[in-house]
Amino acid sequence: MGNIIDYLNWRGDLTFSQAPFNQIDALLLSSLSYADFGGIVPGPDDPDDEITLAAASDLFFEMHSQEELDADKSFINWAPTILRGMAGSARFKNAVLKNYIDIVDTMSSLQFSAIEIITDDGVPFISYRGTDDTVVGWKEDFNLSFETVPAEAVSVTYLNRVQKSTGTPVRIGGHSKGGHLAVCAAALCTRTIRDRIESIYNFDGPGFNKMFIQNGALDKITSRVRRVIPVSSFIGVLLVHKVDPRVVKSTAMGLNQHNPMTWDVIGADFTEAPERGKTSILFESTFNDWIDSIDLRDRESFVNDLFSVLEASGEQHLSHIGERGMKAYTSMLGKLNTLTPKTRDAVISLLKLLFSQWVEKQGYSIRKTLHLPIGEAAAEEEA
Repeated sequence: MGNIIDYLNWRGDLTFSQAPFNQIDALLLSSLSYADFGGIVPGPDDPDDEITLAAASDLFFEMHSQEELDADKSFINWAPTILRGMAGSARFKNAVLKNYIDIVDTMSSLQFSAIEIITDDGVPFISYRGTDDTVVGWKEDFNLSFETVPAEAVSVTYLNRVQKSTGTPVRIGGHSKGGHLAVCAAALCTRTIRDRIESIYNFDGPGFNKMFIQNGALDKITSRVRRVIPVSSFIGVLLVHKVDPRVVKSTAMGLNQHNPMTWDVIGADFTEAPERGKTSILFESTFNDWIDSIDLRDRESFVNDLFSVLEASGEQHLSHIGERGMKAYTSMLGKLNTLTPKTRDAVISLLKLLFSQWVEKQGYSIRKTLHLPIGEAAAEEEA
């Protein structure tokens, strides 16, 4: 077994003329947008300027010391590793980077970043950046259940702008929220551009609320969407999808499987899992059934309640909450007990995922650890 870095070591010497584009290539390109290319890659205001991936990597590591990178404990601290690996491979080092954009507007709750990558086969790949593991960032994924988030509109505008004057096929993709934005942009862009889209990659990204599904926009692109999720997917099973996923194995547990560096790769493909994990299925049914049962205003209240519990932990990153185990849980318990029983059951499904790795290491029953009823479905899973 290996991961996407092993793929670069195994097959990075093969050009696209020797080995055609595949889903591992798409995941690498989707993950590359997590790197901070500010001051390195030209933006849409300079459409004729570009830089090779190898040159961009050199500049990145000149601007960021290894000590600085080692001090980064965020969920996306693996992005520089991917950048270095791709830059050192014959397959990607000559890829052209352009049209980089990175917008953070706290007033409008907008977090958006994207980059265009033209690989050696001449086909542009539009890579939309996903969320990091901050509580604030992940809340935006849940907000999709009741509103159009600002990044969705910007994703469409960006695609229309950077692809307006080209006539080539184009690939689009992203990981986490980036995967959602890739599907959204492909569905709502101009018809001229949409007709040129070769494939759309959604790597463990959330779906759409039923209002968006019912407007029919996704029907125009469904056959070109490629959806991949890990066994214990959490974000990737939120809301409604029109495409069944490939389920792949991961070396991590629970929420940590969202990290694409943990996905099993053999040769030029993922290692598929025979089925999804029970906790992932439980979370999907609990959350989505709950969302479907309430109106838009109540959905907003539910999401706010859910994240108020997470915020009560005192941690800004979801991964840090899980790492703290019972200490984080104890901090959240007071807030959790203020919720209605029905809301509390839905929130506990999320806590099961957050604490699954720590609980299994301790050898405790999740049900006993939480000291709370978690419903018949959860009890059945433990039996």
